[in-house]
Amino acid sequence: MAIEGSGPTATEQERDNGYGLAHAIIIYLVALLLSLPLFIILYPYVPAIELPIGDGFRVDHLITFVVILAAFIILVRRFQMAVYVALIIGLGTITLTGLSGGYGFREVYGDYAVFLHSLRATTVHVPLASNQLNPFLDADHIRNAIDHHEPVVRTFAVAAATAYFADAEVGNDEFTLVHCFSVFRTINGQWQYVSDVKGGEYFAKASESVGLLAGDCDDHAVLMAACIKAVGGEVRLVRTTGHIYPELKVGDAKQLERAAFLIRRVMFQQEVGDAPLFHHTDSDGTRWINLDYTRRFPGGALMEEDIVGILDV
Repeated sequence: MAIEGSGPTATEQERDNGYGLAHAIIIYLVALLLSLPLFIILYPYVPAIELPIGDGFRVDHLITFVVILAAFIILVRRFQMAVYVALIIGLGTITLTGLSGGYGFREVYGDYAVFLHSLRATTVHVPLASNQLNPFLDADHIRNAIDHHEPVVRTFAVAAATAYFADAEVGNDEFTLVHCFSVFRTINGQWQYVSDVKGGEYFAKASESVGLLAGDCDDHAVLMAACIKAVGGEVRLVRTTGHIYPELKVGDAKQLERAAFLIRRVMFQQEVGDAPLFHHTDSDGTRWINLDYTRRFPGGALMEEDIVGILDV
C-alpha cells in the first residue's frame, strides 16, 4: 500500500518526464527559430576557415551556426518569458511586413535558400603554371585588340557599367563588382554572334566592337575584357580547345560568397533560378567566374572542353 505524501507515483513521474521532454524540445525549437535569421545575417561577415581537405572544406559556417544556436539555447533557458514575448512580437512584425510587401517569411526562406545554394557552388582548380598550360595562341594580337584606353571604349564601358543595378545596396568596396555585372548584362543582352570569314581568323578591337555588339567568341571576350578593365575590374581570358571566354576576378572565398548572393538575390534572380554557380579557383585561392556570351548570368555553366591556355590581360 502506497503511503500518502511519500512522493509522486510512477504515472506522475512519467507525466513529469514527458512535460520536461516537451519543454526541452520547445526550447530547442525556439532557439533554432531565432538562430536561423541571425545566422543568415551574420555568416557573410565571418572570416572564411577552410580545412585542407579536397578543394578546401569550409567549416566557418558550421562553427558560426553552432555558436549562435548554443547562445540562444542558453538565452531561452534563462529568460524564457522575455524570449517568448520577443518571439511573438518578431513573428507578428514579419507577418505584417510580409503582408505589406516588405521583408516577410518568403524573404527569410529565400535568404536561407541562397545560403544552401552557396554551399553547392562548383569549384574547379585551374593551374596557372606555364608548364601545365600551353602558350596562349595569338596572345599578342588579342592583347592589342583589348584597347581599353581608347576614349570610345571608356565611354561605352562607363555607360554600360551604370545602365543597371544603380539601386543595389552594396558596400563601397563592391561598386566595381556591380559595375562589371552591369557591363555583362549590357553586352550579353545585345550581343549577336557573327562568324569570321571562312578559313580565316579576325580579332576585332574593342573600339570596333562597341559600335557593332556582334562578332564571334573572341570578339566578345576582347570587348568584355576591355570594358571591365576600363571600369577598374580585373579580367583574364580562357582558351579551351574550341572557344575563348572572359573570366572576372572575384577574390577569396568570402568575396565569392558575396558575389553569389548579389547574382542570385539582387541582380540576376530570374535568370539564375535554382541553377548552380560555377567558378574556377587558382592555386592561391583566388576565385574567378566566367562571363561567357553563351550564358545569361555570371557564373553560368562552364564549357565542357579542356582548358588549353589562360591569358592575363
